[in-house]
Amino acid sequence: MDELPDWAHEHWVEHGYVVAPLLDADEVDAVLENIYDYLPSWEEFSRRRSRYQHLRHPQATWCTFPFVGSALNNVPLHPALVAFAERVLRTDKLLLNESQLIGKYAGLGDYEQELHVDFGNTTLACPPPDDQITDLPMIVYYTDVTVELGATHVVSKQHVAPGPYRARVRARSETPDLYCHEVPVTAPAGSVLIYSMNTWHRGTAMTATEGARFSHHTGFRRQDAPWCGQFTFVGQGGRPEMDTFLVNATPRQRALVGFPSVDDPYWTSYTLAGIAARYPTMDLSPYEEQMGTRH
Repeated sequence: MDELPDWAHEHWVEHGYVVAPLLDADEVDAVLENIYDYLPSWEEFSRRRSRYQHLRHPQATWCTFPFVGSALNNVPLHPALVAFAERVLRTDKLLLNESQLIGKYAGLGDYEQELHVDFGNTTLACPPPDDQITDLPMIVYYTDVTVELGATHVVSKQHVAPGPYRARVRARSETPDLYCHEVPVTAPAGSVLIYSMNTWHRGTAMTATEGARFSHHTGFRRQDAPWCGQFTFVGQGGRPEMDTFLVNATPRQRALVGFPSVDDPYWTSYTLAGIAARYPTMDLSPYEEQMGTRH
């Protein structure tokens, strides 16, 4: 799948979020094999609970791009997600905004949240309205999501007065009407939730007695909006996982994580030699060819 269906964009525009299919069963299975390098399956967790009690601390189940497996690395850079972001953000000059794998396990912790919007830790400013937004958050689900497994709840913007919002968290006791309009995002494995920095949403408690939920929090931002964004990946330089990713990635994928794009004036005979020395097995022909067109 290179693009999400048109109805997905229409739903996002109308409601401020959309849930759409992204990965097929084989792709999900390949990603899960990568995930188990970082987090236990439910079967493994339930057999050895005492070994995994440290996972009750949320940060213990947050793993950040790049990963050891190509299947997991490729999901945040999926062409359908990139195309959707280009359409909504009105540019092809994008950067990967974040890419974090998160695991949740039944009976391990309290995942209940209040309704909130996400811009509190993604910018020092305030997000523009949806038709002018500069960054786009997404969650890809690698396991089936039910209400009992802590489905994310969202509120359609049709039920919310337009922003900007003074407070980014709203308690049930203070805004009960807002909670009356929330709906759970229940979806099969391989689905993606795309929302907005203006979308009210929250995580919910896992009431199931067994089961795990693996999700991938990712998204994109415009390159010309340096005042927003949660992560950059240049600090991952030198990690074997990043070196492997860069060597195997397409030029477009590299550019999305902060590597100079093919048409960037960065490329000269000097920098080409430097990149060739740093990444001896990288195919540099696309950059060489583009340089040739400048002369």
